Amino acid sequence: MIGQAWSSRLDAMNVNEPTRQRADRLCRLAVAALAIAGCGPDPATQNDAGAARMGRYEYAEAERLFAQAVDDAPDWLDARVNLAIATLNRQQEGDEQRTLDILADVLADDPDHLRAVYTTAIVRLYLGDAASAAAGFERVAALDPQDAYAAYFLGQSFLQQGNYADAARWFLRSIELDAYLRSAYWAGSQALRRTGRNEDAERLFGDYQRLESNPASRLAGFSYKEMGPKAAVLAAAPAPIAPVDDPEGPLFGAPKTVASYAAATITVADVDGDGRLDLVLTGGNGPTVLEGVGDGYRPSATQPFAGAGAVRSILWGDLDDDGLLDAVMCTPDGPTPWRQHPENAWSPNPDLGAAPCAAGALVDADNDGDLDVLTTGRAGTELYNNNRDGTFKALGADLGFDDGHGRQVLAVDLDNDRDLDIAILNRLPPHAVWQNDRTWRYQPFPGLEDFRETSLEAVTAADTDGDGNRELYGVTSQGDVLRWSFDGVAWSSGEALVRGAQNSDTASLDIADFDGDGDLELVRASNDGIAIIDPSNGAIVFAHTASGLTSARVVNADAKAGPVLVAASTEGTTLLPAGPGRHRFVFVSPQGRSEAEQMRSNASGIGTLVKLRHGGRWTIQDAIDPHSGPGQSLQPMSFGIGRQAMADFVALEWSDGVSQTELDLCAGRVYDIAEVQRQLASCPVLFAWNGSAFEFVSDMLGGAALGYLEAPGKYAPPRPHERFLLGPDALKARDGRYQIKLAEPMEEAAYLDAAALTVYDLPPGWHMVLDERLAVAGAPATGRPIFFRRAASPSRVTDAQGDDVTTLAIDKDQRAPPPGELDHRFIGLLAAEQVLTLEFPMPLPREGAVLIADAWIEYPYSQTSFAAWQAGLRYRPVTLEARANGSWHTVAREFGYPAGMPRTMALPLPDLPNGTDALRLSSNMEIYWDRLRVAFEEPLDANTAVLTPVVARIARSGFARRSTAGQRLPHYDYADRPPYWDAKTPRGFYTAFGEASELVNRLDGALAIIGSGEEVHLEFAALAPPPPDHARVFAIEFHGWAKDMDLYTRDGNTLDPLPASAGLHGAPPVRRDELHDRYNVRFRGGPLGSLSALDAYPRVAGGRVPESAP
Repeated sequence: MIGQAWSSRLDAMNVNEPTRQRADRLCRLAVAALAIAGCGPDPATQNDAGAARMGRYEYAEAERLFAQAVDDAPDWLDARVNLAIATLNRQQEGDEQRTLDILADVLADDPDHLRAVYTTAIVRLYLGDAASAAAGFERVAALDPQDAYAAYFLGQSFLQQGNYADAARWFLRSIELDAYLRSAYWAGSQALRRTGRNEDAERLFGDYQRLESNPASRLAGFSYKEMGPKAAVLAAAPAPIAPVDDPEGPLFGAPKTVASYAAATITVADVDGDGRLDLVLTGGNGPTVLEGVGDGYRPSATQPFAGAGAVRSILWGDLDDDGLLDAVMCTPDGPTPWRQHPENAWSPNPDLGAAPCAAGALVDADNDGDLDVLTTGRAGTELYNNNRDGTFKALGADLGFDDGHGRQVLAVDLDNDRDLDIAILNRLPPHAVWQNDRTWRYQPFPGLEDFRETSLEAVTAADTDGDGNRELYGVTSQGDVLRWSFDGVAWSSGEALVRGAQNSDTASLDIADFDGDGDLELVRASNDGIAIIDPSNGAIVFAHTASGLTSARVVNADAKAGPVLVAASTEGTTLLPAGPGRHRFVFVSPQGRSEAEQMRSNASGIGTLVKLRHGGRWTIQDAIDPHSGPGQSLQPMSFGIGRQAMADFVALEWSDGVSQTELDLCAGRVYDIAEVQRQLASCPVLFAWNGSAFEFVSDMLGGAALGYLEAPGKYAPPRPHERFLLGPDALKARDGRYQIKLAEPMEEAAYLDAAALTVYDLPPGWHMVLDERLAVAGAPATGRPIFFRRAASPSRVTDAQGDDVTTLAIDKDQRAPPPGELDHRFIGLLAAEQVLTLEFPMPLPREGAVLIADAWIEYPYSQTSFAAWQAGLRYRPVTLEARANGSWHTVAREFGYPAGMPRTMALPLPDLPNGTDALRLSSNMEIYWDRLRVAFEEPLDANTAVLTPVVARIARSGFARRSTAGQRLPHYDYADRPPYWDAKTPRGFYTAFGEASELVNRLDGALAIIGSGEEVHLEFAALAPPPPDHARVFAIEFHGWAKDMDLYTRDGNTLDPLPASAGLHGAPPVRRDELHDRYNVRFRGGPLGSLSALDAYPRVAGGRVPESAP
């Protein structure tokens, strides 16, 4: 969510003011126009307003506007196709058939209407009619042989029919037509492999890997803007482009002296929290703060670090996530943290260690949501883990970091696997490059051998060409600038970009887009001056001569003027202000901290990957200071957007893996973007038809999580089987069927092997629960029915403080006793143990005793489990004790907990002591106990029927909107399903949309696989009404698994390896493989899925209003 623009920074902006003001007005008008579009009665206006709504994914409103346009201009065929496309994407029940009907009418009027033919084929393929779809796509490909999407979907149609040779041929044709259509590479490699062309398949898969991180690459799928240009709506006329003059004049203005004394290094941060960036000079007796004032700087009157002594450099960031900036001073005696307190008060903390600190960085090295401290110096490299309690632990020796004489640290994702690798530049080669394998495991980085052996003065990393892969830039003592490039698979050897003119005993590198065209430039500073270099060709686009230069760096203080340079030399500190020869800029300041009580990314936003789209091009930057100097600044990121009045959108990938997209960023402004705190993963959720709507029930397969990390090297074993009890009012027959949906509104995948529905008709006075819980210790949960007629509720329930919470714990009303203070560092963990004591008026009988709890839990993620582990904490499952004859006895130690969202949990109590008159539950997990009671099981020969699905349909459902009530009580609204969400998808082949009953009607290892925004719709034949006075309840049963994309989840980026139920591993998988080859042919995946939907291909305008239109 975008915070308020920093208005205090806008007051002093005066560069090219008339043009900037005009850009501001254009941006505001553009946003307002989108808000009020569609007010006029003209069909062309209505059509274009609908197109604008489609661009913002407001499909229902777009459908309404297109319908108005068609009513007013019924002969306008393009508007009718637009209406069909909006109807298809609206995703209401029956919309697919309504879409086909609209398109059939268009084709009746014009059999050769290409968009109608193409979109009809898309719908046919979506519904699983691959043969009819292939006929349609073949016709389109013949009429328009340059359509890469028609070729791709034709290949997909053949793949779904098992015709692998033709599928491969059309996938390869799609790649010829559009080399950036990433889906075709993966699907083509699989089709080639199935025809025995393994070498060609491997080569194509390598090409896929090279494209995977490129934001210009696109996915083909069944989402709007992934279906191809012919399935996109057309505007009546191109959108007008407001004329904007190209900038004239120099890139920089005349240099200004801002301080008369020299400095060894310069860092930038908002030290006093007034919204303006300050300069901090180090060298000499101690750090000197120059306050940002107006369009210049002045020495701070307070000088908060005057007593810091000799400081080599400063690292800026929020170490304790309290919203206040902190600092780490690199000194000869070791790194020293300085904490900021309210009212701009600063105080030093004890040194982290005695190892001399020459350079360093604050980074979330382990992706646990806080900033760790990485330092290097003459005694070697050290990494201090943030314990989140104000202390740090030195890990360098345990990690195997060498003891070379380091001069610079560089934290950067060198292999595009969403974590930060480490490069240490030593005084003399070889340098060290470490690959992050997570859970505090580093190994020498593969490749980059010549980089290790090259003598360098400085190094930086950036993605200057916007292809999704970073390059390394190094400068030698001769001033040569070298470049190493990554293509998504391997690193190249170094190549000379610029040759230096003379030796230099000081050299540094920095990165910025100075002219605002969207391309990043490289800044090389040496003791004789500054050169700005175009990385695309090595040309020097600006040079500034300065003798005795010691440091120079980029400062992003003015969003209307763009980045400037500040240089320190033996003669003083100089500002090179912005000149008029620039385009427009947007500044972005990612901030992990939000109003949410818990957070998963560091508050400073360090490590966030930011991708800004503008005018059909990408600019990509990491929220890590790119300056190669020994210190680390913290300032907004600057993005040039050329002549545009606003950026198209900005996409962020936070250090915890969350993806987020923001729109409407106007030029000349700074945007604080706080991380959206969203439920990334839990388990697939269950909806049931209750007679009037599909109502949210709970989540399923909570114990079947694949790759869930409990501690380094330890993963929780999944239990791929769960049953859930639905009461008489939760499931009603509809058109002779019981209808249930298993949906994925989160960033994860679900694998469903089998589903069944068991119907129980209970005689009067009888009740039942299921033996279900997430069992950690003791007897496993069996899912069997537990019948009972008697149950005892406690007469008094007290919490750990002795407070009476009886009324909150004996009624099923979704009001639970407060669990206690949360440990805000770790999701789902309490600061102290929650204890509930249940006292009963009479001793409980032992025979058949079963503890029944209606409850829910706030699940931790793999990342938070790891973070808690390294802080010396453990999530402790629930322990049950019983009081008998005045003494407490452990009945079930850490037996488990309720397995997710609101549900009923049961725990049989065969070891209950005689004379038990009280029970005690204790755990440090965030559990909400809604109703607690003890039932007494009795045998019952109930009327029972087991139903298998008569329909199992895979569909794109969108993302049911989540809301969270008090006590983290979740709810999903199936009637409100936005079609898009910032969700990644594990890479692999998912089940084709349409009927897939063969995959789920028996337990055989054949899996129906769905991803985010998708569902399995199940229907079971309804039974005759139950006997009089009997209560009908249902147990839905699933065999399957779920896997999220948490950074610490094992194999979280891919669907493979596919799971298999115990007992099936040794069976010949012939049937499974045959079914997978037939059904699981729909490719999804990769880190850019959400971006491909936002920007799948260039917007097109066309069509003509017929003469009959008014």
